[in-house]
Amino acid sequence: MDEVAADAALFDGAVACELTARVRVQPGAPPAGSAEGVERLLRDLAMMEERRGESEDAAHPPDPALRRLEAKLDLTLQLLAQALPALAPPPPRVVRLSARGLRIQASAADAEVADTSATLAWQPGDGLPLLAYLPVRCLARQGESSWWAFEPLEPVLADLLERHVFRLHRRWLAAQRRG
Repeated sequence: MDEVAADAALFDGAVACELTARVRVQPGAPPAGSAEGVERLLRDLAMMEERRGESEDAAHPPDPALRRLEAKLDLTLQLLAQALPALAPPPPRVVRLSARGLRIQASAADAEVADTSATLAWQPGDGLPLLAYLPVRCLARQGESSWWAFEPLEPVLADLLERHVFRLHRRWLAAQRRG
């Protein structure tokens, strides 16, 4: 498949956004039980973001003690991520993302992955050093870019992924309007 067809397959008629994300493509299938972990992670991220939206209500300012507790928890998670190299996230890369797949700027590690099935290791939450492992297959490679489609996911996981991409899309649009 060429890059035009791959772009159409992943992004035509889909909610998509461009962002800098911590992702890497690695050979092989995702670890056993990772789908349940990804479901839980995306569900928890959604709950955190909903709470954050509620706390930004001008009529009901957040409790300062709660904000301090959240800041301490964020710092603790960052400290833990730095202390444990196994939790070190992939480097940030420019991606275009939809619920169908993504286009990423290629790296030397991606070149080692065969054009068959692989695993996307992705940090979906900015401040949370937790990775989601999703099965992907390569649709195309052209120059410094590669296109990866998500393999069929369980309906619940596919819905959570679509909702997460929608929230990222909203943030991306808001940032474009501001900047």
